Amino acid sequence: MIIAAILLSPREARALTRWGGSFFAEDTVASSADESTNLFQTGVNLEIRPPVKKKLDTRFNVRLDYTNADGERLWNVSPLGNLGVDLAGDSYILNLQHTRTATVTTAAELVENKTSRFSLSLFPVYWPRMTFSYSTLETSVGGLDSSSDNLSLYGDYRFRWLNTRAGFTRNTRETGGTSSSSDALFFGLGGNYEILPWTVLTGDFDISRFSSETTQGSETVTLTKAFRLGLNSRPIEWFGLTGNFTWDTTDADLDTGDLTTTSRYADLTGTVYPFYGLRFWTTVGNRTFDDVSGKRSIDFITVGTGWDGRLHEKITLGVLLSRTSETDPEQGDNVRDNLGVNSTMDLTPRTSMRLNLNVTRNEFPTFVSTEGFDASGPLADRVLFDDRPAGFTFFDTDNNDLYTKNSVLPGDWSAPVPVDPPSDERFSTTKSVQLNMRPTDNTSAVLFYTVNNSSDTLDLLGVGSQNFNGSFTWQPNRRTSYGLTGTMSVPESGDTAHAGTAALSYRFLRRHTMSLSYGRRTAGGESSDNISGTLRLALRKRSTLDMTYSAAQVFQEEQTDFFRIRFNHAF
Repeated sequence: MIIAAILLSPREARALTRWGGSFFAEDTVASSADESTNLFQTGVNLEIRPPVKKKLDTRFNVRLDYTNADGERLWNVSPLGNLGVDLAGDSYILNLQHTRTATVTTAAELVENKTSRFSLSLFPVYWPRMTFSYSTLETSVGGLDSSSDNLSLYGDYRFRWLNTRAGFTRNTRETGGTSSSSDALFFGLGGNYEILPWTVLTGDFDISRFSSETTQGSETVTLTKAFRLGLNSRPIEWFGLTGNFTWDTTDADLDTGDLTTTSRYADLTGTVYPFYGLRFWTTVGNRTFDDVSGKRSIDFITVGTGWDGRLHEKITLGVLLSRTSETDPEQGDNVRDNLGVNSTMDLTPRTSMRLNLNVTRNEFPTFVSTEGFDASGPLADRVLFDDRPAGFTFFDTDNNDLYTKNSVLPGDWSAPVPVDPPSDERFSTTKSVQLNMRPTDNTSAVLFYTVNNSSDTLDLLGVGSQNFNGSFTWQPNRRTSYGLTGTMSVPESGDTAHAGTAALSYRFLRRHTMSLSYGRRTAGGESSDNISGTLRLALRKRSTLDMTYSAAQVFQEEQTDFFRIRFNHAF
């Protein structure tokens, strides 16, 4: 009885440390016409979760590498090839990571990476949030070494509707004896506030300073300031109002001298929704920016309408029509019209089609060239050429009129002949058709065709460049899948490009899987063939054997071969 009472009495459960991991061995062989590389790797990955109140995860591995590249053999033992520590609490997250990897590309190049990273995030309640991180990266590709260091500090604080943020980053890079560094410091504040019912005002201001320096002595310092203001209002159901204002300026201190640029953008849009699916809108605005000839100011206005709805139970239609007029004192006016139509329809229970049409008309300002006349200028300058012989021509640039001397008599000019500037407008048309089909429960197909055309006149049937895309999938049973994809590009001028891929995937019993693919591409009169395949064997419940093979530029002198076999056992 005493023994039974002891066994049945409650006792404090003792937490246990959870262990997990895997053992792996991997061999990779890659060869090309110029070189061959063999990389063998083996190691143990461990994951430890101690029984602590906070969330703590620890991962690390011990690895051994053997490399044989172009006859050079190298053994590399890494007692700490990979380390990861994650510690999380109610108001912080700490991460420590160190990784060393080596791999071989399909072009038989040995790539080695070593990465170390430390980051700490603090997010206490009612206090500013902060994030600090520091990382280093060392890379070796084909004997060329490079490294980089990155430091980042960021913090933000939100009080009611106002958010304040600030940060600092520093980056240094070194490659082949050449180094460079850059620093960035920024500060900003912004937020959104409901000034009236269903009316929200959004504002933001930020200032940033960026500096960079190289070993050659080149140094750049850039100071950027930007201010943004937005308004979004929907006071009544059938009317909405939006507005945007942006101002930014950049001061750059370059080796060639100082440079200051500014830009400003403002627009106001009113939208009316008379009934469901239909809308009318008008946008007025201005954009001002620095140009080579000085500051340019362009006013624009856009009017448009759009409708989206269902014509039939199986047919939907969307229409968009707009016109934009730009007024540029420097380069004249420009008018742009746009028409977009899209429709989706169910042809059969297993086939649907989507049609798209987009037409854009651009009307550019043009001017009469004065190169074909003997002289040109304002009409007041014509007296300067009164003594010229018969047949001498003078073009009045103010009124676009042409005068011709009738004789050698002074002032004997012909009557003005108007010269109209040439009309310059361009039409761009894009048409596309997409078919989605499921002929049977086990098959599916997608066909996509698009045509782009550009001409001086509207030509809805014109053909410029064409693109074809198609895919077909057949899954006769749960374990087997076949796929076929193809693309073809036919430019308006130049060579046609083709590409196609055939794929097979199969899942055996006992969780074995296999996949095969073959692809061919033709472009610029040259073609290339690529094949690849993978095979996974589930040896036991926790053991797998993966084999991968791929070859590029098959049947050519530039052929490259890649083969990898990997064994993994989890415990």
